[in-house]
Amino acid sequence: MGGESTMRTNVPVISRDAGRDACLGSSLRLIHAQLRPSTTTAYLLAAPSGGDTASLAAAMTVDSPLSFTITPGMAADDKRFSTALAYSTGHPVTWGFERIRMLIQDNPAMIQHVPYTMMAVSVPLRTHRRRLGALTLRWAPPRDLAPESLEFLVREADRLAIDLEREAEQGASVEAPSAPVFIPETPGEDGCASTAFLYWFQRLATEIAAAKTQGDIVSTTQTQVVRPFGGHAMALCLADNGRLRLVGAAGLSKEDLRSVDGLLLTRGAPETDATLRIQPLFFATGKELRAAYPDLDRYDDDEARFFLPLIADGQAVGCCVLASDRRRGLRDEELAVLMSMLGQVGQALQRARAYEQERGIARSMQQGLLPRALPHLKEIVSTARYLTATAGAEVGGDWYDVIGLPGGGIGLVIGDVEGHSLEAGGTMGQLRSGVRAYATEGHDPATVLERSSRLLAELDTDLFATCCCLWLDLDTGTATLASAGHPAPMVSVPREEVVTPQLQVGPPLGVGPGTVYDQTETILAPGSIVALYTDGLLDPSRYGVDAGLKRLQRILIDGRAQDLEVLADRLAGGSRPEARRGDDMALLLVRYDGPQEAHGRVARVLVHRHDLQHVRRLRQLLHKLLPDWGLGALLDDLELLITEVVTNALVHADTEVDVRLREYPDHVRVEVRDSDPRSPILLANLGPGEAGDAEAESGRGMLIVDALASAWGSSPAGRGKTTWFELGVEQRQPR
Repeated sequence: MGGESTMRTNVPVISRDAGRDACLGSSLRLIHAQLRPSTTTAYLLAAPSGGDTASLAAAMTVDSPLSFTITPGMAADDKRFSTALAYSTGHPVTWGFERIRMLIQDNPAMIQHVPYTMMAVSVPLRTHRRRLGALTLRWAPPRDLAPESLEFLVREADRLAIDLEREAEQGASVEAPSAPVFIPETPGEDGCASTAFLYWFQRLATEIAAAKTQGDIVSTTQTQVVRPFGGHAMALCLADNGRLRLVGAAGLSKEDLRSVDGLLLTRGAPETDATLRIQPLFFATGKELRAAYPDLDRYDDDEARFFLPLIADGQAVGCCVLASDRRRGLRDEELAVLMSMLGQVGQALQRARAYEQERGIARSMQQGLLPRALPHLKEIVSTARYLTATAGAEVGGDWYDVIGLPGGGIGLVIGDVEGHSLEAGGTMGQLRSGVRAYATEGHDPATVLERSSRLLAELDTDLFATCCCLWLDLDTGTATLASAGHPAPMVSVPREEVVTPQLQVGPPLGVGPGTVYDQTETILAPGSIVALYTDGLLDPSRYGVDAGLKRLQRILIDGRAQDLEVLADRLAGGSRPEARRGDDMALLLVRYDGPQEAHGRVARVLVHRHDLQHVRRLRQLLHKLLPDWGLGALLDDLELLITEVVTNALVHADTEVDVRLREYPDHVRVEVRDSDPRSPILLANLGPGEAGDAEAESGRGMLIVDALASAWGSSPAGRGKTTWFELGVEQRQPR
């Protein structure tokens, strides 16, 4: 076919399958010459990336003034695209500009690929046995395609599909490459590299503008920079306090990454030299690299490697390490393009680092305003969840509190100051303190809200706040409620439906002076679960308010018999803690177990930070406590489990540890609360080479818990987490 060497030298992508590229190149050139479209592109199925949905990706396109605007790819079943529709149905698809305008309205990002008036024709690439992809041609401006021209296109696509199937039967890959190949109209011509570069500039600019976190930027760099230049592995590092800190990586060993992370900038190494000397370095083989750096303790292979400085705001801010099969290095124009693209990466990483630091400060401030721990009482079991909005880095105004009341009852409070700002966070802190003070003075919920509204009005702020207070008499189960513009709590009653107390909701706090609030009473039966929440829990942007309320009711009904921590996780989103959230979310979940005489015993021990000797005293307490409770048969297992979990918390959380035991008719539950939000690591969940010494020690301890406990888990609580486990009363016999 004659075009292989041209394709390899005119674009920055290498290692193409020769048979596939030759078939595609021959057909695309013939079609382009015959029909003279503005762009001519072949789409093939992409290699699986771990998801369930197949996707189509641009495999090859004929170089033209508009070829840099081709659509990179789409889900194979996304019938909004003519390419995917032709692939799915097996029939040609012709779309005029009105249909394309509808696509743009549905997917505004598409305007970056079709900012001009055009038409598109797509035909499938398939045989009787195999679906391979589709060909898509565009004409700008639109033109009438004669029937014989469409017949020619279909005929040529069928011939190409047969050729590709033959290549596949001979063992060649017919999947789309990681980056599309740009070919000249005539074999042997030069000059299409500039279009390929423009395409990748446009792709990178689009992707990196949408990247929010350093992890997003690392992923974008791997797909839009590293792969187009023939790389298969990379690491990004930023300078920080005289050291290189690893931001993210793909394809490199854990040992190599550990060796780079924290590297002193003053130490002679290829990464530091690229950063400090602001000089791109290339080594065609591992032998060359080790000859230049004899003391290097990483990259123990023979791959080619690039070490490239990252620039932001006119300064070198770090280094990109790129591993490749490419031995010949980069041509001058390729290196210039790559460095320009990495300049965008460097700028984006600096912005993301600043954003994440600001967000971390905001999150720390927010967590500092929440209760350190919830009270431990025989009559109730409580837990809470707080998740910040993923959009923006400012402080939100959601809060919750559990307050001991003068008469021996308990006060449950949930509130939300409008907005996301330092002012909202500060106002929330003042309101929480005010509500707590008024409650401990002995005021009822309505009076607390009236005084809090007056307090907010006197703070001279334009912000409003909502708040709901529930005072619970622990002896009788009488709950007294009042609300200032806040949703009433939901109550899951044993063997009944979830109910919402009939409550006259007053105006938000701070609306006007002299506001009076009503309150109401209801009786909680033992076993009732009360859920107080802010509107972020409803996730209205995802579900809608009504659907969000029904979802909460359904989970509360289904989860009556569940552990309260597990139920809270389900209500807060379960396995989606990092899902996109447009608002903060607070949840306070309380189960009322009835008066003291109605249930078993409880115990609590506070272990001070670093006090590992207290673990021994804790074991001594168990030797006295469990026989008194008639649970001596559990002593060996409980002693081992508490030792592992408490020691793990003292060593890894580096905070005070609050240990709580509670007896139930059929099991004993232990909760270990600390101020570190990171969950404990189960060693079995770590991949090969992922566990450091500390992680391995922690992971082995949690494996013991996993083996002996009848149930266990870890959940966020207050400013940290609660690690809990249970032992069945009948499951252990004396030894």
